[in-house]
Amino acid sequence: MVNQAQQAKKPNFINKSAAYFSDVRSEMGKVTWPTREDLKSHTTVVLMFLALLAVVVGTLDQIFQRFVLLLYSLT
Repeated sequence: MVNQAQQAKKPNFINKSAAYFSDVRSEMGKVTWPTREDLKSHTTVVLMFLALLAVVVGTLDQIFQRFVLLLYSLT
């Protein structure tokens, strides 16, 4: 009897999972989602920043490549 009572109180994987997804659903209802215009503008900013970063990294790569080639040609 005591063993069954302890098992009934002990949450199992199914009960924990159900409680987790219930909590997720309730929290998702509280989220303030961005408008379509906000989403477009933020996406544009991120893509422009990534393009700029790609240009900077590419330029630095070319500079270092030429520097290394110059060092090898001196030896």
